[in-house]
Amino acid sequence: MFDSPNTPLGRRRFIAQGMAGLASLLVGCNSRSSKVAAERLGERIVIVGAGPAGMTAAHLLRQYGVEVAVFEAAPTHGGRIKHHTTFTDFPISLGAEWVHVGPGILDEIVNDPAVNVTTKVRAYDPNDLAGYYDGRLMLGPIGDELDRKFVGSSWLDFFNTYIYPGIADAITFDSQVTAIDYAGDTVQLTDAKGATHVADRVIVTVPLKILQRGDLAFTPALPPRRARAIASADIWSGLKVFLEFTEKFYPAALAFPDSEMKQGQRLYYDAAYGQKSQANILGLFAVGHHAESYLVLSEDELLKRILAELDEVFEGEVSRTYVRHLVQNWNDEPYIHAAYLADDAPVSTSQHLAGSVDDRVYFAGDAYTRFHDWSSVHAAAWSAMETVEDLLS
Repeated sequence: MFDSPNTPLGRRRFIAQGMAGLASLLVGCNSRSSKVAAERLGERIVIVGAGPAGMTAAHLLRQYGVEVAVFEAAPTHGGRIKHHTTFTDFPISLGAEWVHVGPGILDEIVNDPAVNVTTKVRAYDPNDLAGYYDGRLMLGPIGDELDRKFVGSSWLDFFNTYIYPGIADAITFDSQVTAIDYAGDTVQLTDAKGATHVADRVIVTVPLKILQRGDLAFTPALPPRRARAIASADIWSGLKVFLEFTEKFYPAALAFPDSEMKQGQRLYYDAAYGQKSQANILGLFAVGHHAESYLVLSEDELLKRILAELDEVFEGEVSRTYVRHLVQNWNDEPYIHAAYLADDAPVSTSQHLAGSVDDRVYFAGDAYTRFHDWSSVHAAAWSAMETVEDLLS
């Protein structure tokens, strides 16, 4: 997901409770008797959305031999893990960028011991420098970091290599599901073109903002507690900006007194960290109120503000060495319209959004979690694993 880095790069809330059980979900899934999976072989499962959760769910269901169809509103898959491959000589992650848990999460998603996952990730060197600016720049060791960076790849590259090829023929693109009717014996889905699709069960993996906007209607209406959780959810705006420079004058991360607040986060970071590249790429990550303060500006005004902010810190080095930039405004992204559920949202929000309605409409994704973690790719994948467990039980 378009996700935030952990401390000191800007802490995401991460509570370990429940992690051990979740980490073993796939092992338990594979050890289920074939009889349980066979009982569902005659069912047709429709998944709405081909982001990390949707792709993970489709991949796991296909491993069971369950019939799966995926409808994706956009012309391509990935959602908030999309990347840019021509700005520089390594993939620029426009959305989710870091691996916030151990690299074993990649094997968990693949869920096949016969597959050798060769995707490389790199931890931060504790001795590398992080900066803090409150009128003067202070530098110190970044310290122990849970976060890891992909090396020469991205979350989307990982899914493209190990997950997407096995489910590509099940995905229909440019097909925005706008209504789900689960009142009858089967679930009826209607898309924006007026076409209808039938399923025995459906897994909804669209971003939470889509539900909050009312872009997907349900008949009957969703239960009151779930509807209230959707309506009241604090969903952060999102912006990422990448700037190329002729020289590297910045540390691995740069924070400010307001970098982490209840209303949002912002920080600058070395986007080329750990890459086999000579490019000097600095990233700006901003969510919540911080993103909104940038998003009211035109692109020219945005660039001027960023350069001015950084020139103050680095005494003019920024404007002198600036080459070009790349902007990703997630609020304007079709079928997404935001970053993710706020880090400081009540735990009850994601828990009320998880689980099924009438054992036929399921929800999986970074905001639909029954464990104490959300708004990341691993949370989306774990949610999908949990949903598949529920659906097949």
